[in-house]
Amino acid sequence: MAGKNSLHPIPHPAKKPFVGNLLSIGSDSPVLDMWKIAQDLGGIYWLDMPGMPVIVVSSPALVDELCEEARFDKSTRGALRRLRAASHGLFTSDTHEETWSKPHNILLANFSQRAMQAYHPMMLDIAGQLVTKWERLNFDEEVDVVRDMTALTLDTIGLCGFGYRFNSFYREGFHPFVDAMVRTLETVQNRRGLPLEEFMLKKELAQQRKDIRFMHKMVEDIIEERRASGADIATKPDLLSYMIAGVDKKSGEKLTDKMIRDECIEFLIAGHETTSGLLSFAIYFLLKNPEALAKAQAEVDSVFGGDTTQKPTYAQVNRLQYVMQVLKESLRLYPTAPAISMRAKEDTKIGGQYTIKKNNMVIMHALALHRDKGIWGEDADQFNPDHFSREAERERPVNAFKPFGNGQRACIGRQFALQEAVLTLGMILQRFNLVDHTGYKLRIKEALTIKPENFRIKALLRDPASRPRGNGEASAVAATPAASARPAARKPQAARHGTSLLVLQGSNLGTAEDLARQLAEAGELRGFSTQMASLDDYAERLPANGAVAIVCASYNGMAPDNAAEFHRWLDKADDSLNGVRFSVFGCGNTDWAATYQAVPRRIDERLEALGAARVHPRGEGDAREDMDGAFQDWSDALWPELVKAFGIQSGADTPAEAEPLYTLEELPPPQKNALVDALGAVALRVIENRELQKNLGSAGEAGRSTRHVELMLPEGVDYRAGDHLSVVPRNSPAQVERAMAHFGFDRAAHVRLHAEPGRKTALPVDQVIAVDRLLGDYVELQDVATRKQIATLAAYTECPVTQPKLAALSGSDEASQAAYKAEVLHKRKSLLDLLEAHRACQLPFAVFLEMLSPLSPRYYSISSSPAMTPGRCSVTVGVVSAPALSGNGTFEGVCSNYLARAEAGDTVHGVIRETTAEGFRLPEDAQRPLVMIGPGTGLAPFRGFLQERAAQAERGQALGDAMLFFGCRHPEQDFIYAEELEAWSHRGLMKLHTAFSRAGERKVYVQDLIREQGAAVWKLLEAGGVIYVCGDGSRMEPDVRRTLADLAREHGHDGAAWMDRMIADQRYVLDVWAGA
Repeated sequence: MAGKNSLHPIPHPAKKPFVGNLLSIGSDSPVLDMWKIAQDLGGIYWLDMPGMPVIVVSSPALVDELCEEARFDKSTRGALRRLRAASHGLFTSDTHEETWSKPHNILLANFSQRAMQAYHPMMLDIAGQLVTKWERLNFDEEVDVVRDMTALTLDTIGLCGFGYRFNSFYREGFHPFVDAMVRTLETVQNRRGLPLEEFMLKKELAQQRKDIRFMHKMVEDIIEERRASGADIATKPDLLSYMIAGVDKKSGEKLTDKMIRDECIEFLIAGHETTSGLLSFAIYFLLKNPEALAKAQAEVDSVFGGDTTQKPTYAQVNRLQYVMQVLKESLRLYPTAPAISMRAKEDTKIGGQYTIKKNNMVIMHALALHRDKGIWGEDADQFNPDHFSREAERERPVNAFKPFGNGQRACIGRQFALQEAVLTLGMILQRFNLVDHTGYKLRIKEALTIKPENFRIKALLRDPASRPRGNGEASAVAATPAASARPAARKPQAARHGTSLLVLQGSNLGTAEDLARQLAEAGELRGFSTQMASLDDYAERLPANGAVAIVCASYNGMAPDNAAEFHRWLDKADDSLNGVRFSVFGCGNTDWAATYQAVPRRIDERLEALGAARVHPRGEGDAREDMDGAFQDWSDALWPELVKAFGIQSGADTPAEAEPLYTLEELPPPQKNALVDALGAVALRVIENRELQKNLGSAGEAGRSTRHVELMLPEGVDYRAGDHLSVVPRNSPAQVERAMAHFGFDRAAHVRLHAEPGRKTALPVDQVIAVDRLLGDYVELQDVATRKQIATLAAYTECPVTQPKLAALSGSDEASQAAYKAEVLHKRKSLLDLLEAHRACQLPFAVFLEMLSPLSPRYYSISSSPAMTPGRCSVTVGVVSAPALSGNGTFEGVCSNYLARAEAGDTVHGVIRETTAEGFRLPEDAQRPLVMIGPGTGLAPFRGFLQERAAQAERGQALGDAMLFFGCRHPEQDFIYAEELEAWSHRGLMKLHTAFSRAGERKVYVQDLIREQGAAVWKLLEAGGVIYVCGDGSRMEPDVRRTLADLAREHGHDGAAWMDRMIADQRYVLDVWAGA
C-alpha cells in the first residue's frame, strides 16, 4: 500500500490517470466535495492536484498542531495568489511580506472592541437603509436575502473604510465597482491551473484586466481626493484616514498609496463576502428553527424595546448575547471562509506519524472540523445556539472553532464583522416577522466564500401590539435620575506613606494601558509611591519591595507586544519570587471564549507557582460588558487589601478624591514669571521680525505666513549651528480676554492663590498676580478638554437641560465615549469652548485653573550660525492660523503667533538647548560631503550650516561637496531665503535643488528630486557623505528614507540593511517633528 501512496500513511481517494484527483473536486463546490471526502476518509487525507499534493485536515487533534505558529503559517497559493493582480494586502500576502506586516501593525488598533464605538453611527446609517427598504415592500414582494446582505456589507465597508457611499439600496443593480469586483472574483475562482487555461479563459481574463484597472483607478481617485481635501483623522475618522496618517512602529514607515489602495480593495473583497454570507445563513437557520427565532426576537425586544424610532446604542447592541450565539452557531455550521490554506515552515510530523513537507499545501477544513461529534456532541449537525453559551465556550478546546483563521493571521476585521452582524440582525428582528414562503431548501454557492443560493423570503412588519412598550433598556437609562448638580462632599486625601506600588501593563490596543494609568494615578492620591512601566521592562527583575499590580490583555491567546518577553520569562523561570506581592487584572472579550483571559490567567498562576504572594484575587474585564465597571470593582477592593498586607495606616484605601488644589482671593499687584525662572530662560531682545513669504493673495494661499525672527543673546550665552531655541510663549490676548470675560474679571483684576499644604503646584501661590498674567503666562488655554474635565463641568451645573448634555459627553459608557470623540476630541474643543457653549455651568475660577495644564515651552531649530552672526541667533517660524475645527473663530498656534506679534525691541524669554538629534552637527572634517534635506521650515538648521560653511570658506578651509534639497509650494510664494540660497549655491557652498508642489501640472517633492539626482547623491555617499533630514517626520522623512533605500538597492545593497548601517554610523541623522 505504501508503494502506491507517496504520502503513506495519509489516505487519499481514488485517482484518475494524468489528472490525479482534479476531477474529485468540482470547480463549483470544492469545499463541500472536500467535506464529503472527509466523511469517508476521516480527519486527514490528501489530494493529488496538478503541481502539488494538497493535504486536508479536520481532526481536532491534528488541527491543534496546525495552529502552532512556530511550525505552520498561512499559505497564499492558489486563488489568493491569483487575486494579487487586483490587490496585494493583508488578505493575500504572506506573513514575511511588508504588505502584511505594515498595514497589520498600523490598523490593528482600529479593529479593537473600543474602536467599534466610532464605527457604530456609520453601521447604523447603512443598517437603517436596509430596514427602510424592507419596510417599504408591498405584501407580495420578496426579499433577496443574499443580495441585500451583500449590499449592506459593501456599503458599510465603503463608508467606514474610506468614506464612500456605494448607495446599493438606491439603485437597481450594484455600483460598477461592485460588478467589476464580482467578475474578478469569479474569474479567479474559475481558474484551476489546467493546461491551455489562459487560452480557454482569454475573454474572461481580458475582462478581468479591464475590471482591475477600473477598481484601481477609482480607489486611487478616492485617496487622491482625501489627500487634497486636507481631511485627517479628526474630521474623517475612517480607516482611510488612519492608513494615510499611520506609522508602522516597527519600521518607522508609512503605507504607500499603492498599499492603501490595495487594502481598501481587500477590505471590500474579504469583508463583504464573509459578513453577507454570515447574515444570510443566520436568517436561514432562524427560519428553520422557530424556537431560536422566538428567543432571539424576545431578547431584541427586551434590549431594544418596541419604539423603532429610537436608534439602538452601541451599548445595547453589546447586550444581545443570544443573537451573538445565533451568529456564531451559523458560522460553526457554515463558516463563510470554510477552508484555510496553510503551509509547514519546515519538514515536520503531525499526529506522530503524518509527514508534512516544507511548503506542502495544507487545508484546515473548518466546516468539517466544526461538525466533529467528539467536540460538539451528537447534535453536531444540528443548529443549536447553546453551543455558544458562555459556559460551553469556556469548556471547549481552544482550536475547535476556527471561522476566522488562526493566530496572528486570523481575520483582522472579525470584531467589525460581528458588530455589524449583531446590529443588523437585531434591527431586523425588532421590526419584522420573517416568513419562509417557499419552503426553501438550502443550496450552497461557492466562490472565495460560501453563501446560500437563490434564498428569498418575505419580511412582514410586526404588529405594534406584539412589541413591548417603551424602549427597553434605553427607557431605563432615560429614567435614571440626573447626577447631583453640586459635587458631593470630598473625602480628604490619604496621608503620604510612600509604600512602593509598581503598575505594569501589557497592551496592544491601549485599553490595558489606560486602566493601568488610572490605577497609578489613584495610587498616588492614596499616598503610594507609584511607578508605571510595561511588563517587558520588568522581565526577570520583579521587585520584592512594595506591591506589583499588573493590567494585561490577550491577543488571540498571545501576550501583547510589550509583554511578550515577560511572558516568555515567566514560562521558563525557575527562580524563586518569594517576597513579590502582586495582583492581576485581565482585559479580554468573551466573543473569543477559548482564549479569554489566557495571558492574565497564565501570569497570575505562574507568579503564584514561583512563590510570589497574591494580595488580591485576579480581576476580569470583558469588553462585551462593562469593562470599566469591572476594573473599578477590582481596584476598589484592591486598596483595602494593600493596606492590610503592608500595614499601612488607615485612610490609604479611601477614594482618591482630594480637596480642590487651589482656593482663591482677589487682591491688587507685583510679579515675575516663575515659569521663566524654572526653565532657566533668559531675556532675548528682538532685533528683526520679517515676513519670508511673498503672499500673492491667491485663493487658498492667502494668509500663510513664515517669519524670520532674529534675537540678541545676553552676554555669556552661546550656541552651535544645529541647536534648538526653547521659547517661553504667551497665550494670545484674545484667548486671555475670552477667559477673563467668561469669569467676570475686568482687565485690571488681580488675585492671590492659596494651595493645599503639601501638594505640588505649577502656578504662583501666596502672591498677588494679575489675572491676565496668570492666564497668559502660566496655563494652556487651547488644550482639548478631557472627559474627566467635562465630568467636573457637569458636577458644577444645576441646569436640568445643560447638565445631562455635559454628562453625556463625560460618561464611561460607550455612547458617551463616542459622543465625546465626535463633539469634543475631533473638533478640538477646549474647556473655554465648552464653558462658552454651556453658560449654565457655574465652574469656579480656581477649579478652572486646577484643570488646566501648565504652559509649556516650544522648540525651534536655530536658523543661524554664531560664526556668521556672533551674539545673535535666528529662528524660522511657520505661523499656525486656520479656521478652528470647533467652528469657533480661528485657531492660532500659541508660540508661533506670539513670536509673529513680537516687534523689534520687544523681549521674549528662551533658553538654548543642545540638539537632541544625535549626530545633527556639521562634521568635524569640513571636506566630508553633505546631503541636506529640509522642505519648508525644515530648512532652518541648514541655513545655519551654510552660514558656517561660508565662514569656513572665508577662512580658506577646503570644503567637501554638498547638496541641499529644499521643497515648498510655489517659487513666487514660499521659497524662503531664496536669494541667500541661490547666492550660496552660486558660490559653490552647495548645489541647490528645489521642489515645488504647487507650480505646474506635476506636484514635485524633495524625494522626487533625490530620485532624479540619484547618481550625484550616491557619489557623495560613496565618498563618506552624511545625510541630514529636518522637517515633517510623519510623511516627508519616511518618503525620503524609502527613496534612499531604493537608491541603495539599485546599487546592489539590501536597502533596509544599508539604511540601518547609515543610522548606526550617524550618517543618516534626523531632526524631525510630528506632522499635522
